[in-house]
Amino acid sequence: MTGRRIKLLEIAPPLPPSWPRPLDESIRWASPYEAQVNQLTEIFFTQQAYLHCMEHATSDLSREIGGALVGQLLHDHRQDIPYIVIEDVIPAQHTRFSRVHLTFTQTTLVQLNTALEDQFPDLKMVGWYHTHPRLAVFLSTYDAWLHRNFFREPWQVALVVEPYQGQGGFFCWQPAHNLDLHRYVGFYELADQQEESVVTWTNLEPIDLPDLEDQATGGEGG
Repeated sequence: MTGRRIKLLEIAPPLPPSWPRPLDESIRWASPYEAQVNQLTEIFFTQQAYLHCMEHATSDLSREIGGALVGQLLHDHRQDIPYIVIEDVIPAQHTRFSRVHLTFTQTTLVQLNTALEDQFPDLKMVGWYHTHPRLAVFLSTYDAWLHRNFFREPWQVALVVEPYQGQGGFFCWQPAHNLDLHRYVGFYELADQQEESVVTWTNLEPIDLPDLEDQATGGEGG
């Protein structure tokens, strides 16, 4: 024996496709906590996906319901910003639930992955969503456990919808794999259905995108 050690090289995951963020086609909706959350990825939510999500979220107000968010992971090389585009949702079946609790079972995860392969073969599961009827927009301890165990990728998000109050917000991974359970962020509404906004959540405010672009460039003119 020579005492030599064989070192296996780690294979880096493939880089996401490079594509400019569709800011010209979007409306930015901000939460009160934007400046306090250092999110690892930006979120674009198509109008179709938003409407499908809200249709499911308001279909049963007696208990928590949820499902998967499906879409693309992309990278804006101009400013080195990763972002996801949520294109649709898959309602979860076979869940365990109560008025204030939702659990994805093993059968639920199989159903979601099967539906992803059958209905959206070119998309990824970029996160999950669930409702908090008559509660608030936050992640419970169990919600955080579910997110940490099944949605660990830095670009995967958790969406909480409060259908009674008409509110919603995204919870994102932050550096060092931190997850804030109370501070949520908004999203870019990607217009794929109509020019007017379809967002009805009362806890988010629209932000003028040209102002954001000025901030990104330090306010310098061309």
